[in-house]
Amino acid sequence: MVFSAIPTEIKPVAHLMKLAEEHESRNIVVAYWARMAACRMALEMTPGKRSPQTTALINEILNWLEQVKVANKDNDGIRSETAAQAIIEDYTLNLFNYADQQDRAEIYNKNTVKSFYTAGILFDVLQQFGPSDDLSEKRKYAKWKAAYIHNCLKCGEAPIPGPPNTDPKNKLVHISELPEEEQQRLLAEKKRLEEELEQQRQLDGDNGINPDEWDDKDISSPPRDMPTMPSDEPNNGFAFPKSSPISPYVPEAPGFVSPAAPSTPQPLPQSTTHTLPSNNGNQIPVTPEQIQKAQKYSKYATSALNYDDVKTAIDNLQKALNLLQFGRE
Repeated sequence: MVFSAIPTEIKPVAHLMKLAEEHESRNIVVAYWARMAACRMALEMTPGKRSPQTTALINEILNWLEQVKVANKDNDGIRSETAAQAIIEDYTLNLFNYADQQDRAEIYNKNTVKSFYTAGILFDVLQQFGPSDDLSEKRKYAKWKAAYIHNCLKCGEAPIPGPPNTDPKNKLVHISELPEEEQQRLLAEKKRLEEELEQQRQLDGDNGINPDEWDDKDISSPPRDMPTMPSDEPNNGFAFPKSSPISPYVPEAPGFVSPAAPSTPQPLPQSTTHTLPSNNGNQIPVTPEQIQKAQKYSKYATSALNYDDVKTAIDNLQKALNLLQFGRE
């Protein structure tokens, strides 16, 4: 079934609708409850008067849900919320564990990003069955990890495996167990990352990722005989293709390009420096790299002040001033 375009007023349901579309031909239980979650979200987002476009889409979803329910009257995953929750939770955790194993094995590619991202949206689907602290933490982690790895690949940086804070055994450490100074630093860093992700969402879509660019074949049906990754937990199966057209795009080797006509060589621009007076009146040269570093420390200071962390803000401002005044941190 072809659904109407998603109106702006209920734009967040797009991720759920995309998930349902990808699974409709291979896992009707996931597709059914993903569209059920989309319908519930649309109704919650428009409690008053709805636009005709939103009303039309909601009616289309409801009609589709009714048709699927009739056609699958013997499917426990459609008839029973309890069975559906168990089926989708098992499916989601398998995908999450696969993504986590890829991450810890430092296998970073487009499929690793989409595995985390899809697991995060599946956790959204599970929310309609009731709250779960454990699943809620995994949901946040999966979405954060998808955005983090995506941005690292996009910037050419090497992602760090595992959660942001780990003990020597690579287990999650709660922030409350850390020293107060480290807690404040991480809160400031979290704020900075949130601001960066929000800016990224403006450019590339939610969580820094544009699911509309993904092929619905990126995730294949889970086979029963896939070799398990090194883990104590069984992996019941997600086989992924070696590559898929998912953002971020990694270009292949460039093809032949016709050479441009020769031109008169131009002198290369010289690196510029700026000079600022030091305390004794002498001029201290400041390079563009040092200015960039000073800007970075200034941003850290601003983020720290958002959490009333005056000490961290002062430390970062002092580093910025030292770079500008003395050419060193």
